[in-house]
Amino acid sequence: MSKIKTWMPVYIGDYLADTMRLSTLQHGAYFLLMMEYWRQGPLPDDMDELSAIARADRKAWDKSIWPTLKHFFSKGEDGLLHQKRADIELERVQSISNKRREAVGQRRDRTNAKDQQDDNKSSTNEDTNVSDLNVQTANKEGDTRAVCASALQSQSHNSLTLCSRELEAPSASAAPPKPKSRGTRLPDDWGPTDADRGFAIGLGLNPTDIAPKFADWWHAQPNAKGVKLDWAATWRTWCRREAERQGNPKPIHGKPQSPLSQQFERMQRQYGDRTVA
Repeated sequence: MSKIKTWMPVYIGDYLADTMRLSTLQHGAYFLLMMEYWRQGPLPDDMDELSAIARADRKAWDKSIWPTLKHFFSKGEDGLLHQKRADIELERVQSISNKRREAVGQRRDRTNAKDQQDDNKSSTNEDTNVSDLNVQTANKEGDTRAVCASALQSQSHNSLTLCSRELEAPSASAAPPKPKSRGTRLPDDWGPTDADRGFAIGLGLNPTDIAPKFADWWHAQPNAKGVKLDWAATWRTWCRREAERQGNPKPIHGKPQSPLSQQFERMQRQYGDRTVA
């Protein structure tokens, strides 16, 4: 599923102004329809399917739900039911997502070009250093051979021993190269792992809610600010700060519930006899 489909904007003031005359049951059905609209697009003009989406009994749907909710929709040329505000918001978030994706691609191209230049410079420097080292080694070996030749001529035991050790001993100046540490940007297709999700749940957060915000934030960061060595650690830091900001208590059994899910759960208990799953 696309990242923009995992969350839906709700403008509370506008929503309440447009739905002042809806009953609690009609509110629940309308909100379920709008969530389906956000994930799948315009709705089918089929009462059986609509009532199933709203989890409502067909008799109640025909009598007390759809006669009121149908005024929020209009049938388009494609034969589907459209909601004007939802179409506008979907187009807006898609445009933002496309611009961010394009910006990320441009930054990646610039980063790759810079890395290539750095690699070329590093390769040139290494070739130069290797050439210098070969010259120095050759000079040193020449001096050692000269000492050995003199030792052979003089038949000096001490000189022969020193010569043998000098030729066999490894060079102390050849230190192993240090490994490079280079961070990366957050991948375009990043999603929280099971460990990441478990960490968020342990702090009373819903990883499905906060993951898109995390990804959008870091994809939008320019240049080195969006580069990290350990994205798992960055996610944990993000979760801790989000939990502190929300002031969430730790959930029972590690199962956080958003205010919206709690509201629907209460509605289901109150009107469960009027709906079907």
